[in-house]
Amino acid sequence: MYNGCHTSFDVMKEYMIYGAELDEKYQIPIVPACSLDYLPEDSIDFGESFSQKIKGHRKLNVNFYIDDSKFQRLWNNPDKYMEHLKCFHSVCMPDFSIATGDCGMPFALNLYNVYRNHALAHYMFLNGIRVVPSVGIPDKDNYDLCFAGYSKGGVIAVCTNGRVRAKAARIEFCEGFKVMTDRLQPHTVLIVGKIPDELNTDVKIVNYKSRNQKVNEEFSNGNKNNEIAEKAETDREPEKEKRTN
Repeated sequence: MYNGCHTSFDVMKEYMIYGAELDEKYQIPIVPACSLDYLPEDSIDFGESFSQKIKGHRKLNVNFYIDDSKFQRLWNNPDKYMEHLKCFHSVCMPDFSIATGDCGMPFALNLYNVYRNHALAHYMFLNGIRVVPSVGIPDKDNYDLCFAGYSKGGVIAVCTNGRVRAKAARIEFCEGFKVMTDRLQPHTVLIVGKIPDELNTDVKIVNYKSRNQKVNEEFSNGNKNNEIAEKAETDREPEKEKRTN
């Protein structure tokens, strides 16, 4: 159990991992398994959670499947947002980016982001927030890091942003998903984003639309509504002409 503070004024924010059990290899806080009495009706991202249009907070999950810059403020000042996050049904643990492969970041930066994800999740847990462990599905060379620091069982969340357009990316995701479920043994997985056609699993899946999907649907519906309005206006034009003659 971690109970130390090793810098003046705690510049490393060790207060966030106070009382945490640490993973033996990577020394990141182990995220407890999540048990939900009932599942959220929808999942919205952190930025969207501040919108005044949002209703029924207690039925909504908050996720961090957006650009890191949109929630860096949570890391900078976590206490500012704890009461806000308590208003929701549950919160997925943060998802600072992991970039691997030939064009990826140095391992130290990936480890740092994994640490930040787990540290914030532990701090939310300490503040009484229902935290859903969020697991990134990496390439096979990074399973060890990305699947470390989790308790087995319960509900977990994953995101498919950027993993469904190319077939190779879908296959890589599905292979990683299989390894992840074998290791962590969740009974339910919340998938935010489109589910790859190639995904074949016995684990219960609950699917929520990503922000991009919602925006695209709104855009499409807006275009359809404009087309309907334009057609209706066109259909009324002869009538206008008849009345003016």
